Amino acid sequence: MSRSEYRSTVLQSLKTMLIAGKYGLERWSYVLQRISGVVVALYFIAHVLETGNFIGGITVWSVPDYSFAEKAYEETVKLLKNPLFDVGLAVVGFLVTFHTINGIRLILAHFGFFLGKPRRPEPFEPPVSFSTRQRALFWLSISLAVFALLYALDSLMRVFRT
Repeated sequence: MSRSEYRSTVLQSLKTMLIAGKYGLERWSYVLQRISGVVVALYFIAHVLETGNFIGGITVWSVPDYSFAEKAYEETVKLLKNPLFDVGLAVVGFLVTFHTINGIRLILAHFGFFLGKPRRPEPFEPPVSFSTRQRALFWLSISLAVFALLYALDSLMRVFRT
């Protein structure tokens, strides 16, 4: 397989995995679970680095000059006091909540809970694997994630309080 064929195969695979347009709720659940997992993992790494700057200060990064570390700390605080970062934290709250509740749904499904009776697939019928109970849990995860988003926005930016 040549390099360009490999690249087009990878791009087609990513496109199929991430663009859930004509597929049902099952595919949207899959795509959101994967995206939320990647974003939460990246946020965790960034959070550890940022917290290391605050907690350890000069000793974490072995900076020889205290004034340099103090300036870096003050610039980091100024950067993080941006409303954009508050919105980002609210989005991370949404993604963590969705990923957790939908992950519990997936664990229950893997252990055989909330699955419908096995039957022959018929054309133009919804898949049996995403039963009514699983759909309810999916919408519960979306609802709780939206609640977490609104709660985080209100806590960080006082959006709904005067």
